[in-house]
Amino acid sequence: MLKSVFVLFLVNYLNSVRCLEVPDAKLEAIYPKGLRVSIPDDGYTLFAFHGKLNEEMEGLEAGHWSRDITKAKNGRWIFRDRNAKLKIGDKIYFWTYILKDGLGYRQDNGEWTVTGYVNEYGEPLDANFEPRSTASTAPPPQAGAGQAPGPSYPCELSVSEVSVPGFVCKGQMLFEDNFNKPLADGRIWTPEIMFPGEPDYPFNVYMKETDNLRVGNGNLVIKPMPLVTAFGEDAIWKTLDLSDRCTGLLGTAQCKRDPSDAIIVPPIVTAKINTKKTFAFKYGRVEISAKMPRGDWLVPLIQLEPVNKNYGIRNYVSGLLRVACVKGNTEYIKTLVGGPIMSEAEPYRTANLKEFISNEPWTNEFHNYTLEWSPDAITMAVDGIVYGRVTAPAGGFYKEAHEQNVEAAARWIQGSNIAPFDDMFYISLGMDVGGVHEFPDEAINKPWKNTATKAMVNFWNARSQWNPTWLESEKALLVDYVRVYAL
Repeated sequence: MLKSVFVLFLVNYLNSVRCLEVPDAKLEAIYPKGLRVSIPDDGYTLFAFHGKLNEEMEGLEAGHWSRDITKAKNGRWIFRDRNAKLKIGDKIYFWTYILKDGLGYRQDNGEWTVTGYVNEYGEPLDANFEPRSTASTAPPPQAGAGQAPGPSYPCELSVSEVSVPGFVCKGQMLFEDNFNKPLADGRIWTPEIMFPGEPDYPFNVYMKETDNLRVGNGNLVIKPMPLVTAFGEDAIWKTLDLSDRCTGLLGTAQCKRDPSDAIIVPPIVTAKINTKKTFAFKYGRVEISAKMPRGDWLVPLIQLEPVNKNYGIRNYVSGLLRVACVKGNTEYIKTLVGGPIMSEAEPYRTANLKEFISNEPWTNEFHNYTLEWSPDAITMAVDGIVYGRVTAPAGGFYKEAHEQNVEAAARWIQGSNIAPFDDMFYISLGMDVGGVHEFPDEAINKPWKNTATKAMVNFWNARSQWNPTWLESEKALLVDYVRVYAL
């Protein structure tokens, strides 16, 4: 996609009459992190920014930053990188491009050096990172009698919040990744390296191997593979210690597994990545374009997870938001499921999940899966069609959960009406296999019982049944893009 847009730019360059002067871009280094580039609007229909940090551009290359902005906000065209960490003395080399009346114009050979920082409002900061002006940067209070009005904002503020300082405008894009570059650990996504455990106890370990986690052809690719493929035929009967690189809790079963007569090391390697360290938000609209995996007992994870788990750390009592899930068995691939989860077990586990049954398998092609999360409701859609909405009951979810014996639900009374979904959540993408809650015992050809001690052993012993369903061309979860917008 990037290449095609770039070629279009070059065609425009060669065919445009350059009689219009491109306005100088305003670059700002935002503390504690962030870069903002903007130009005033003058009837343009597109603004593009291409730049590199501390490295000169080679002609009209795309650069480290390469973004097309298609809509002006409050009289300016604005590019924003919320994760850029700029130091005093850093130099940005760049070029900009605009479209007006169908013609393209560019400004080349831009250079800008970081000499200081501003806050989210554009106010210069002193050596203590305090505004040089005396104006307050706190969110504006309601002006009352005898009270001076608070600071003005360049937009209508959103109810959405993000995990970095600053205000959020209504409709603002808060996060975007189009997976056009290889994953750089920690820059946006952090791969999880651990054994997932309670409450679902899936039959897999999350690792970062070349064959199961990568970016290719503009997509994130996550797929399962047998542990024995990577570690040898006897791997499931040998201790697997991930402690030197484990992202779980050291000294626990999250980082090390020892087999026994009834328990084997999880026999499948999958992957999971998250934005916990880089981006989290409260209330917003998530749009994810993905192609679901097909194969028995595969469970794609496209979800939002709580950062702090303020209502409890176990059994989803702090909530889980499934943006979309289509299980890979033939009997499930036409059923899309999305919505909130607040308990590990039935009947309340799926009480608020919504389904959309299609005539064709969801695994056949990419679809846009959307979850909109507000202080009052959680709404699910696919390809622009709303298929489910969960509205917080009067008094919150406590009463219905308590009636279903969810003991920890009493903690939600301390929160808002939408609790436990009134805190910061981060994005996670991955895949699980099997487990003790995702598939009922009556599922077709299921080789294990959820309550059986040897559930994982029985799953592995039946590999001649399920492994042939994991076709190389179908077993991967593919993600084209992830976008988050403010409400």
